[in-house]
Amino acid sequence: MHEKSLKVIKGSICGVCLGVLIFVASFFVSAASGGYFYTATGIGVVIASLITLIFSMSIMLMEEVTTKDNKSIKTT
Repeated sequence: MHEKSLKVIKGSICGVCLGVLIFVASFFVSAASGGYFYTATGIGVVIASLITLIFSMSIMLMEEVTTKDNKSIKTT
C-alpha cells in the first residue's frame, strides 16, 4: 500500500518541478513572442500537481486512521 502512495507523491512532486520549470522558461519565451500561454500552462501544472498531492495525502491519512480503528476494535 505504501509503495503505491509513494509513487503518487513522487509523481506529484515531479509535476510541481516540471510546472516551475515551464513557468521560469516562459519568461524567456513570453519576452520573445509576447504571449502568456506558457506562463498559464506552468501555473496550471503546478496547481494540478499540488491538488493531486493534497488529495493523495488526505486519502493516505484516512486509510491509516481507519486501519488503526479497526485494529483497536478487533483487539478488545
